[in-house]
Amino acid sequence: DDLHSSDEVTFIPEMVEPVCYDAIESVLKDKLYNDFSVPKWVDEICSKVTKELIEMNKPFKYIVSCVIMQKNGAGLHAGHSSYWETANDSTVVARWPSEKKKRSQCTCCLYGYSLWDFILINSLCFWLYIILTIIMCKFL
Repeated sequence: DDLHSSDEVTFIPEMVEPVCYDAIESVLKDKLYNDFSVPKWVDEICSKVTKELIEMNKPFKYIVSCVIMQKNGAGLHAGHSSYWETANDSTVVARWPSEKKKRSQCTCCLYGYSLWDFILINSLCFWLYIILTIIMCKFL
């Protein structure tokens, strides 16, 4: 098996998307929007998602962000841009709730970056450094 293209080193959004929805649902399920509670809810959602991802023990770096806003007719525009290895890295955007009658809305963004490329590049740099050091020592 080619380890580099296996599920072990590939961020698969469908595998981690439920983690986002479970965290959001557990924190916001029965809550009414409250300006004073939102910062705590955001921290709690991000912490739950991060904790679950770490427990999966996959070779990734993660970035988790969360926005909670009151549904009062105001607009929210957001975007992100990433430069990554498209074969192994990806993102998940979870929007909650699915029904329109809720008074608040939550968007959780999760970015997964494979450590495989990072480890491979560092290993190559290390060995290149060793080889160059040996060559330089022979000429000195």
